[in-house]
Amino acid sequence: MQRRAFIHLSTYTALALTLPFAEGCSPSPETIASRPFLFSKLADKKTIAEAGAAYRKQFPKENDKTILSKLLIGANASQDKSVMEKQLNDSVLDDFKTGKTVAAAGWVLSVTEARQCALYSILNA
Repeated sequence: MQRRAFIHLSTYTALALTLPFAEGCSPSPETIASRPFLFSKLADKKTIAEAGAAYRKQFPKENDKTILSKLLIGANASQDKSVMEKQLNDSVLDDFKTGKTVAAAGWVLSVTEARQCALYSILNA
């Protein structure tokens, strides 16, 4: 291999390895909000989508990506990913403590979790 080709390949490799860490590659607030962290420990993606579809059938007024995003994210869309995830997880725990639950596809979920599943089912339809 010629020295010039080696340098070009090395440069492209370094660029390719660092691109996933670039700010533009981070997930959108909607994508973060559509990840039911606690429920995903128990269920696979298909089950999450099914629970989301069942919730959307029960609550047709929330069967919209924009509405679900506003309910889950609110004014927090500009926050750091980890801060958003913590707030959503805290909201899930608070829902269970206060009895804000709903049955969807045979699962008892917090309202926040059910909305996350609903948003997931819309984004991954």
